[in-house]
Amino acid sequence: MKYLLLLPLTVLCFTASVCAQADSSGIFRTAKDFLNGKLDFAIRCDSQSHKINADPLFKRNRVIVKHNGQTYKLAKDSVYAVRYCSGVVERLFQGKVYPMVNPGEAILIYKVAIPAIGKTPAQTNWYFSKEAAWPIQPLTIGNLTGAFPDNHAFHDAIIAEFKTDGELSRYDPVHKMMRINRLYLNAKM
Repeated sequence: MKYLLLLPLTVLCFTASVCAQADSSGIFRTAKDFLNGKLDFAIRCDSQSHKINADPLFKRNRVIVKHNGQTYKLAKDSVYAVRYCSGVVERLFQGKVYPMVNPGEAILIYKVAIPAIGKTPAQTNWYFSKEAAWPIQPLTIGNLTGAFPDNHAFHDAIIAEFKTDGELSRYDPVHKMMRINRLYLNAKM
Protein backbone atom coordinates (compact mmCIF):
# COMPACT_ATOMS: atom_id res chain seq x y z
CA MET A 1 0.00 0.00 0.00
CA LYS A 2 2.79 2.46 0.80
CA TYR A 3 4.25 1.83 -2.69
CA LEU A 4 0.96 2.97 -4.19
CA LEU A 5 1.33 6.24 -2.33
CA LEU A 6 4.99 6.68 -3.25
CA LEU A 7 4.48 6.25 -7.00
CA PRO A 8 2.36 9.39 -7.56
CA LEU A 9 4.67 11.34 -5.24
CA THR A 10 7.73 10.25 -7.25
CA VAL A 11 6.11 11.23 -10.54
CA LEU A 12 5.03 14.57 -9.05
CA CYS A 13 8.57 15.35 -7.84
CA PHE A 14 10.04 14.40 -11.22
CA THR A 15 7.51 16.58 -13.05
CA ALA A 16 8.08 19.49 -10.68
CA SER A 17 11.86 19.41 -11.07
CA VAL A 18 11.77 19.21 -14.88
CA CYS A 19 9.05 21.82 -15.31
CA ALA A 20 10.09 24.12 -12.46
CA GLN A 21 12.33 26.18 -14.71
CA ALA A 22 9.87 26.61 -17.59
CA ASP A 23 10.78 30.30 -17.66
CA SER A 24 14.49 29.43 -18.05
CA SER A 25 16.73 28.40 -20.89
CA GLY A 26 20.02 26.54 -20.94
CA ILE A 27 21.57 23.12 -21.42
CA PHE A 28 21.42 19.92 -19.42
CA ARG A 29 24.80 18.20 -19.42
CA THR A 30 23.49 14.82 -18.22
CA ALA A 31 20.25 12.91 -17.72
CA LYS A 32 20.69 13.44 -13.97
CA ASP A 33 20.89 17.21 -14.53
CA PHE A 34 17.70 16.98 -16.60
CA LEU A 35 15.88 15.06 -13.87
CA ASN A 36 17.06 17.57 -11.25
CA GLY A 37 16.31 20.62 -13.42
CA LYS A 38 19.97 21.76 -13.30
CA LEU A 39 20.75 23.98 -16.28
CA ASP A 40 24.20 25.15 -17.44
CA PHE A 41 24.39 28.51 -19.24
CA ALA A 42 21.04 29.20 -17.59
CA ILE A 43 19.14 32.42 -18.03
CA ARG A 44 15.76 33.76 -16.94
CA CYS A 45 13.84 34.26 -20.15
CA ASP A 46 11.91 37.27 -18.90
CA SER A 47 15.01 39.37 -18.17
CA GLN A 48 18.01 37.91 -20.07
CA SER A 49 18.79 36.54 -23.50
CA HIS A 50 21.25 34.20 -25.16
CA LYS A 51 21.31 31.91 -28.17
CA ILE A 52 21.65 28.16 -28.29
CA ASN A 53 21.95 26.30 -31.57
CA ALA A 54 21.82 22.53 -31.05
CA ASP A 55 22.04 21.70 -34.76
CA PRO A 56 24.14 24.30 -36.61
CA LEU A 57 24.30 23.87 -40.36
CA PHE A 58 28.04 23.40 -40.84
CA LYS A 59 29.05 22.28 -37.33
CA ARG A 60 26.80 19.22 -36.90
CA ASN A 61 28.94 17.76 -34.10
CA ARG A 62 28.73 20.94 -31.97
CA VAL A 63 26.25 22.88 -29.88
CA ILE A 64 26.90 26.60 -30.07
CA VAL A 65 25.96 28.74 -27.07
CA LYS A 66 26.19 32.55 -27.03
CA HIS A 67 26.00 33.47 -23.35
CA ASN A 68 26.97 36.70 -21.56
CA GLY A 69 28.73 38.03 -24.66
CA GLN A 70 30.87 34.93 -25.22
CA THR A 71 30.53 32.06 -27.68
CA TYR A 72 30.97 28.49 -26.46
CA LYS A 73 31.30 25.52 -28.80
CA LEU A 74 30.44 22.29 -27.01
CA ALA A 75 30.80 18.77 -28.31
CA LYS A 76 27.29 17.51 -29.04
CA ASP A 77 27.95 14.29 -27.14
CA SER A 78 28.70 16.31 -23.97
CA VAL A 79 25.18 17.76 -23.90
CA TYR A 80 22.13 15.72 -22.86
CA ALA A 81 19.41 18.24 -23.79
CA VAL A 82 18.65 21.90 -24.48
CA ARG A 83 15.75 23.89 -23.05
CA TYR A 84 14.68 26.98 -24.97
CA CYS A 85 12.71 29.96 -23.67
CA SER A 86 9.71 28.71 -25.63
CA GLY A 87 9.62 25.74 -23.22
CA VAL A 88 10.74 23.28 -25.90
CA VAL A 89 13.23 20.65 -24.72
CA GLU A 90 15.37 18.89 -27.31
CA ARG A 91 17.40 15.81 -26.42
CA LEU A 92 20.65 15.20 -28.25
CA PHE A 93 21.30 11.54 -28.94
CA GLN A 94 23.88 10.01 -31.27
CA GLY A 95 24.44 13.34 -33.01
CA LYS A 96 20.74 13.97 -33.72
CA VAL A 97 18.16 16.30 -32.18
CA TYR A 98 14.95 14.82 -30.75
CA PRO A 99 12.25 17.28 -29.59
CA MET A 100 10.55 16.02 -26.40
CA VAL A 101 6.79 15.97 -26.34
CA ASN A 102 6.43 15.27 -22.61
CA PRO A 103 9.51 16.28 -20.58
CA GLY A 104 7.84 15.75 -17.20
CA GLU A 105 6.62 12.18 -17.70
CA ALA A 106 8.21 8.80 -16.94
CA ILE A 107 8.44 7.42 -20.49
CA LEU A 108 9.81 10.22 -22.65
CA ILE A 109 8.26 10.63 -26.10
CA TYR A 110 10.01 12.41 -28.97
CA LYS A 111 8.46 13.75 -32.18
CA VAL A 112 10.66 14.35 -35.20
CA ALA A 113 8.91 16.14 -38.07
CA ILE A 114 10.50 15.76 -41.49
CA PRO A 115 9.30 18.44 -43.94
CA ALA A 116 8.12 17.65 -47.45
CA ILE A 117 10.87 17.74 -50.06
CA GLY A 118 9.79 17.85 -53.67
CA LYS A 119 7.28 15.05 -54.22
CA THR A 120 8.18 13.34 -50.96
CA PRO A 121 5.42 14.11 -48.44
CA ALA A 122 6.08 15.40 -44.92
CA GLN A 123 6.53 12.70 -42.33
CA THR A 124 6.42 12.48 -38.54
CA ASN A 125 8.53 9.89 -36.73
CA TRP A 126 7.90 9.04 -33.09
CA TYR A 127 10.50 7.77 -30.63
CA PHE A 128 10.71 7.01 -26.92
CA SER A 129 13.13 6.31 -24.12
CA LYS A 130 12.19 4.13 -21.17
CA GLU A 131 13.78 6.60 -18.77
CA ALA A 132 15.75 9.81 -19.16
CA ALA A 133 19.13 8.04 -19.34
CA TRP A 134 17.99 5.27 -21.69
CA PRO A 135 18.73 5.24 -25.41
CA ILE A 136 16.12 6.58 -27.82
CA GLN A 137 14.38 4.05 -30.04
CA PRO A 138 11.44 4.06 -32.46
CA LEU A 139 8.04 4.12 -30.75
CA THR A 140 6.60 0.73 -31.68
CA ILE A 141 4.53 -1.76 -29.74
CA GLY A 142 7.37 -4.30 -29.98
CA ASN A 143 10.05 -1.87 -28.76
CA LEU A 144 7.84 -0.61 -25.94
CA THR A 145 6.99 -4.05 -24.59
CA GLY A 146 10.63 -5.08 -25.04
CA ALA A 147 11.79 -2.12 -22.92
CA PHE A 148 9.69 -3.40 -19.99
CA PRO A 149 10.20 -7.18 -20.19
CA ASP A 150 8.90 -7.99 -16.71
CA ASN A 151 5.89 -5.65 -16.61
CA HIS A 152 3.22 -7.99 -17.99
CA ALA A 153 0.36 -5.77 -16.81
CA PHE A 154 1.82 -2.98 -18.96
CA HIS A 155 2.17 -5.35 -21.95
CA ASP A 156 -1.49 -6.37 -21.59
CA ALA A 157 -2.60 -2.73 -21.34
CA ILE A 158 -0.62 -1.80 -24.48
CA ILE A 159 -2.06 -4.69 -26.47
CA ALA A 160 -5.61 -3.92 -25.29
CA GLU A 161 -5.34 -0.15 -25.96
CA PHE A 162 -3.34 0.11 -29.18
CA LYS A 163 -3.87 -1.77 -32.43
CA THR A 164 -1.13 -0.03 -34.45
CA ASP A 165 2.19 1.69 -33.73
CA GLY A 166 0.71 4.99 -34.92
CA GLU A 167 -1.74 5.01 -31.99
CA LEU A 168 1.06 5.00 -29.39
CA SER A 169 1.54 8.77 -29.66
CA ARG A 170 -1.97 9.59 -28.39
CA TYR A 171 -2.44 12.24 -25.72
CA ASP A 172 -4.86 11.73 -22.80
CA PRO A 173 -6.58 15.11 -22.31
CA VAL A 174 -8.40 13.99 -19.16
CA HIS A 175 -5.18 13.14 -17.29
CA LYS A 176 -3.07 15.70 -19.21
CA MET A 177 -0.38 13.22 -20.18
CA MET A 178 0.57 10.89 -23.00
CA ARG A 179 -1.74 7.87 -23.00
CA ILE A 180 1.18 5.42 -22.85
CA ASN A 181 2.35 7.01 -19.58
CA ARG A 182 -1.13 6.77 -18.09
CA LEU A 183 -1.17 3.04 -18.87
CA TYR A 184 2.32 2.68 -17.45
CA LEU A 185 1.36 4.36 -14.18
CA ASN A 186 -1.72 2.17 -13.87
CA ALA A 187 0.31 -0.97 -14.59
CA LYS A 188 2.82 -0.12 -11.82
CA MET A 189 0.10 0.05 -9.17
